[in-house]
Order: sequence, then structure tokens, then C-alpha cells
Amino acid sequence: MNTISGRPGSESHQPPPGAGFMNVLRWVLFAALLLLAVASIASWVAWRREESRTAGVPSGQRWHCPMHPSYTADRPGDCPICGMDLVPIPASAAGTAAGDVDGLTGVTLDPGRVQAIGVRTAVAERAPLADDLELAAFVTPDESRVHTVQVRVAGWIETLHVDRTGQSVSTGQPLVTVYSPELLQSENEYVLARRSGIGADAARERLRLLGVPEAEIARLERGGEPATRLTLRAPVGGTVLERRVTAGQSIGPDTPLLVVGDLSRPWLLADVYELDLGRVHTGDPVTFTSESLPGRTWRGRVEFLYPTVSGDTRTLRARIALEGDTRDLRPGLYGSVRVAGRAAAVLQVPAEAVVRTGTEDYVFLARAGGRFEPRRVRTGRDAGERVVPHRLREPHAGGDRGADRSPPRHHRRRRARRAGALRPA
Repeated sequence: MNTISGRPGSESHQPPPGAGFMNVLRWVLFAALLLLAVASIASWVAWRREESRTAGVPSGQRWHCPMHPSYTADRPGDCPICGMDLVPIPASAAGTAAGDVDGLTGVTLDPGRVQAIGVRTAVAERAPLADDLELAAFVTPDESRVHTVQVRVAGWIETLHVDRTGQSVSTGQPLVTVYSPELLQSENEYVLARRSGIGADAARERLRLLGVPEAEIARLERGGEPATRLTLRAPVGGTVLERRVTAGQSIGPDTPLLVVGDLSRPWLLADVYELDLGRVHTGDPVTFTSESLPGRTWRGRVEFLYPTVSGDTRTLRARIALEGDTRDLRPGLYGSVRVAGRAAAVLQVPAEAVVRTGTEDYVFLARAGGRFEPRRVRTGRDAGERVVPHRLREPHAGGDRGADRSPPRHHRRRRARRAGALRPA
């Protein structure tokens, strides 16, 4: 007989399978709906607040960051760069041009702020710009005053009357006595030709071509005996720059004996770099100074520009003729040459007006109403405190200005105390 234990009706109180899971799911859905309702209410409240903040704002109004004017927005808020509150852009600045410099835009400053940060203005004007050019130079002998003493016959050096380099000589002073059998033979032929009356002119011309002085030929014509020795004399007064032979040395027609130069009027050679070739011209006045001769200055002019550029130094030589007493200038002496630039009317700005980033240069144009616009330029000649900017139009009479050294991007305010602007004359 089977018996059933348990309380009567206990099977009717047991939960169905999956009831616990459904209970948890119900609470999860309820929480999600509650969060969605809270988010909707919060969004609606934020929208109402935004509407109240923008109520009365004119259409087209824009805001920007006072520290980063390049960031603009169409509604109030915070600057994503520094967190400052955005301020409305004045209506007078609505037409401010953005400029042509990447990453920069125009900015409008009220007069109080311009004065507070120390913005200065300067005229961008067309005026003569004559910047001097300083070059390294050295003294060298005048090539037209240098002579080589040489004989045109074979022989031997019998006597060196001047045997020291650097020794001073005068015109006509004996330098070298040469013994030459070839010379003796030529003089004998001339004497015999004169006595016979045949070929005298040809023999005389041969002596002249051999470099025999006219005084020696005149001595033979007066009845003198042929000589085995020839004395060579200084063709000019000056200094012995080179001595290439010694006493007793055999020589030939291709043997230079001495080099004599007149150093009273030396040349000055200056090195001009490729970038400065257009700034030096024939006839430009120059001044020369040397640390070896302090307190003294020589004046002169550029006499000649050599036609080639050195492949090693990338410079071109300029020859300068000096004026006045130049006897104290020794060959090889180094110094400095200042070439006076030629004045030309060009558009120029102060050097501090140009902002140099390393990759590009730009200035700020200061327009009417406190507006400043960045403009990219390419600098040309640099004359110390003034530079020539290319691609910058001359300011209009209506009041266009240009910023004088405004710093780039977020450093602008910090550096602006050293800044200024370019204004019309």
C-alpha cells in the first residue's frame, strides 16, 4: 500500500520554474527606465539653461578665447585649450581677415588692452636703405708693379749684388752679374759685322733680343771690346720679393733670377660671399682698418670684381685701390673693409616687427578699430634695425597698420609686451 507524506496541498505553493530570473529582469528594466527618465529630465534642464543664456544673442554672434583668439565658437562656453570663458567677438571685428599664416587668425584688442600689454606701432614706409657691408680683406702687391729679372742666355751667376729677400733696391741698381760664353759670341759677331759692314743690323737685333741693355750695345758701337759678363740692373725701385738663384749657379733662358716689386701702392683684396654679390659694385667707396694699425683708416674704391667664384670658399674677390699714404701697409696684412651701400628707396619695417618662427616670417598689420591681422612675408635685405619685407603691400592712407613683433599662437599675450605695430606715416 503506497502512502504519501507531506502537508496537504503543498504542491500548489511551489514557484514555477524561471520565476526568480524573471523577477531580477523586471527590476533591471525598471532601473533602466528610471535612469533614462532622469537623463531626459537633466538634458531638458540643461537645454533650458542654454536657451536662457543665449536668449537675446544676435544672430551670427561668435565667441573666442582671450588667450587663444584662433579658437572661435558660435555660442558661449569654455576654451578647450586653457579653460577660460569665451568672450563675444565685437561686431566691429566681424570682418577681420584671418590672415595668411597657418594656425593664426586676426584678433581685435581694445585700446585699454593694447596699452596694458605694451603694443608699440611703427611706420611701414618706403625710404632709402643704404646698409654698409663688412668684408675681410688683405694687402697684396700691385701685380702691375712686380717685375721678374731674367736673362735670355745660358751661363753662370758670377756675382749676386743683392742677395737678400726683402732688400730695398733703386731703379738701375746692379742686381746680378752673369758670365756667359754665348753672350761673348754674340757680341763678337756684332763687332765683326760692324767692321765688315755686312749684317750689322741683324747682329744688333740679336743682341737686343737676348736682353743685352742698350747701354752695353752703345759701348760696343763706341769701339769697346766684347764682354764675357753681363750685369743686370733693377728695372724699378722697390723690394726684392723673391731670390731664386745663388752665386755660382748655372742658369738658362728659363731661369727666373729675382722678383722685384714696388710696394708703395699695394692692392687690397676682399672676399665677397655669394649672397652679397649684388651689394658690391665697381666704384663703391670703401674704408679699410686693421687691428695691426689701430686708429688708422684708409679710404679707397672698388676697382675690379673678379669674374669667377672660388669653389672652396664660395667667395668672389674684389680688388680695391686705396688712396693716400699706403707705405705702412705690408703685403699679407689682414683687416676689415666696409663697403658703403647704395641708397635705394624700398619698403622697410623695423627688424623687431618681423616674427621669425624658423620656418616662416610674418608681421601683424594693425588696422582700424584695434584689429590685427597676421601676414606672411619674406625678408630681404637686413640693415640692422631695419629690414625689407617682400609680399607686404604699402599701407593705405586710410589707416592700415601692421603688428610689430607679436608672438605666435598661445605665447602671444606673454610676449606682447615687446610688441608694436606698423602704422602709416
